[in-house]
Amino acid sequence: MNMNNIRRLLVLPAVSLFFSCVYSFQSGSFKGAVSIPPLENKTNNADIERILTEDLIDAFIKDGRVKIKPDGDYILNGVITDYNRKVESYTSEGEIKEYRLMVKVKFSLAKISEEEPEWEKDIQESVVYPISSDETEGVESVASEIKDSLLRLMLESW
Repeated sequence: MNMNNIRRLLVLPAVSLFFSCVYSFQSGSFKGAVSIPPLENKTNNADIERILTEDLIDAFIKDGRVKIKPDGDYILNGVITDYNRKVESYTSEGEIKEYRLMVKVKFSLAKISEEEPEWEKDIQESVVYPISSDETEGVESVASEIKDSLLRLMLESW
């Protein structure tokens, strides 16, 4: 069992406990707490929602400008709308060398008391990974790119 699988086994119960994690921003012009429920998955990859939700939760905690609270003033929803894996390159013998994995997520931030979101953002990222890697490793890499883009949008703009 590799370290990624062990990490997943340890993180999954924690994510289950925090079915909806709540964060409070400590700096910037945004004031309030944000709840992040599990992302909705409208793709054919069963792991992407879990991996991306875990990465987002970890990123907010590691960022240091947020902390877990029992209630949120805002909710950050995410819908994974596209998942596309295609061959990126071939070896000189005509065998597959690398894949490109593209994932698109629609995020929206809304006050808990209102139906209309404060903002909506589409984030699309892609990564290239070698055939020797497992597809899950590609999913983890693209999830990391998406969470980095979301953090930049949310935390650096406030």
